[in-house]
Amino acid sequence: MRRARMWSYLGWQARDFVVERGAPLLIVASLMTFPIIMGLRQLETAAAPIQAATSARYAVVQLFAEFSLISVLIGINGVVSSDRVKGYYRFLFAKPVSIPRYYAQAYLVNGVGLVFAALGVLGAIYGLGYPVLPVRVLLMVVLVYLSLGGLGFFYSTLARFDWVLMGATWGLAQVLRAVYPAHESRAGRVLDVILPPFHRLRDVGLQLARGETPESTILLWLLGWGITGLVLGLLILRRRPLAT
Repeated sequence: MRRARMWSYLGWQARDFVVERGAPLLIVASLMTFPIIMGLRQLETAAAPIQAATSARYAVVQLFAEFSLISVLIGINGVVSSDRVKGYYRFLFAKPVSIPRYYAQAYLVNGVGLVFAALGVLGAIYGLGYPVLPVRVLLMVVLVYLSLGGLGFFYSTLARFDWVLMGATWGLAQVLRAVYPAHESRAGRVLDVILPPFHRLRDVGLQLARGETPESTILLWLLGWGITGLVLGLLILRRRPLAT
C-alpha cells in the first residue's frame, strides 16, 4: 500500500464528516450555545468586568463538559458500521486499500473535525456573547474522543448499533458501581478496576479545561481504554471481512 494512495482518500473522508455529521453537530451546537450566548451578553452589561469574565469562563467550561460528550457520540457513531450496512465498502475497497489503515485515518479525520467544530463553537461564543476564549476546553474534547471514541470505534467494527452498545456499557458500569461500591466489598474493588472509568471522564475533562493537573493514573486509565478499543477494532478489521 503506497502512502499516496491512502492520503488520496483524505479529502473524501473530510467531506463525509461534513456531510454526514455536520448537520447534527450544528443543531446540537446551536441548541446548546444559544442560551449560553444570550446569558453571557446579559452578563456583560450587568456584572463587573472581573466577575463577568470569571462567570463567563465557568459557563463555557460547563457547556463543553456536555457538548464534548454529545459531539463525540455524533462524531464516532457508525464510523465503520455505516459503510458495512449501506454497502459502501464494495466501492471503497474495490481497489487494493488497507482496510485497517483506511478506518484508522477516518478515526483521525473525525477527531480533527470535532476539534474544528469545537473551535467554531468557541468562536461563536466569543463573537456573539462575552469575549472569553478558554481554548483549554479543546483538551476536554480531545480527551473524550480518545477515551470514549476508541470504545465506539471498537463497537462499530462489531455491530450496526454501536451507539446503543456504548450507552449500554456506560449505563451498566454506572449501575454496577452503584450496587457494588468499591469501598464496601472486594467485588466492588475488582469491578472498579475492570469496568471502564468513564464515570471519571467529566471530572478529568473539567480539570484539563481549567488548567489543573489531573491525577495521572486516572488520565492514563481513560486513555488506555480508548486506545485499547481502537487497537482491538483495527485488529478486527484486519481479520474479519466487512461483508459479514
